[in-house]
Amino acid sequence: MRFAALGRTRMLYDAVRACAAAGHEPVLIGTCAPAPEYGVGEAEFERLADELGCPFFAGADANRPEVVDLARQARADVAISMNWLTLLGPELRSCFGHGVINAHPGDLPRYRGNAAPNWAILNGEREVVLTLHEMSDDLDAGPVLLKRGFPLGEDTYVSDVYAFLATAVPEAFVGALTGLGAGTLRPEPQPDDPALALRCFPRRPEDGRLDWTQGAEQLARLVRASGEPFAGAFTYLDDGRRVTVWRARAAPLPGPVLGVPGQVIAADRAAGTVDVLTGDGALVLSEVELDGVRGPASDAVTSLRTRLLNCPPS
Repeated sequence: MRFAALGRTRMLYDAVRACAAAGHEPVLIGTCAPAPEYGVGEAEFERLADELGCPFFAGADANRPEVVDLARQARADVAISMNWLTLLGPELRSCFGHGVINAHPGDLPRYRGNAAPNWAILNGEREVVLTLHEMSDDLDAGPVLLKRGFPLGEDTYVSDVYAFLATAVPEAFVGALTGLGAGTLRPEPQPDDPALALRCFPRRPEDGRLDWTQGAEQLARLVRASGEPFAGAFTYLDDGRRVTVWRARAAPLPGPVLGVPGQVIAADRAAGTVDVLTGDGALVLSEVELDGVRGPASDAVTSLRTRLLNCPPS
């Protein structure tokens, strides 16, 4: 199969290499400005295009006439895509016989849109699903080609999901191109019931703020959903310093407790943990970062008189 690659992320970069190694021919590569967690940028994609001997373009507007002309000239059978900034229009998609196949890290039609793995963790789902689907005029609404699931547990962090995607995305694209070329893979339309779809919106670093009035389980999910490659969940010491929480788990209270949410109620120096009172239960902090130093929570929070705050003190 002759294929174009349109998008961003290390996963798509590796997928181009994997598809080429499997015997498919790259004939066009396009990308746009990356997010910090993507691992590769425009320069890496440009060097890849030069190495593979195919045309390259950059810029968020892939629907501009010169890009559409470039796509027509490439004569690609299909395009593979991940994390393009905007919707790819019908004129561009029509340049490819099998359309544009998008890798979406969410179970479609559920979890359409942005930050699907993070939202799945926050929502307490049992798995994250990688979906390859055909792009259409509506966001993440086109026919599905294949799905790959990854289980979510109480100790699954978003970094674990990204590790799964790093392998699953290239493998899935190779399978899709091979299946389409052999005629053994056919897109299946998504259900058209709007009640089955969740529209996920982007998350920002400030969304990782820990609100100690929430329950411990919800806060633990926030820590797991905000971890690397993202900026991390965070709180504040009562002296105003920001603490990034990288690892934490929910736990029941050891017994009746009177205190204000955010109060440190226990510390285990041997285990390196600190227990914090929440609106329901305790959040056990195990790994934090304070003043640029990352390590056991009990090294950063040293007193039971400490109260962690939702916002810096005024």
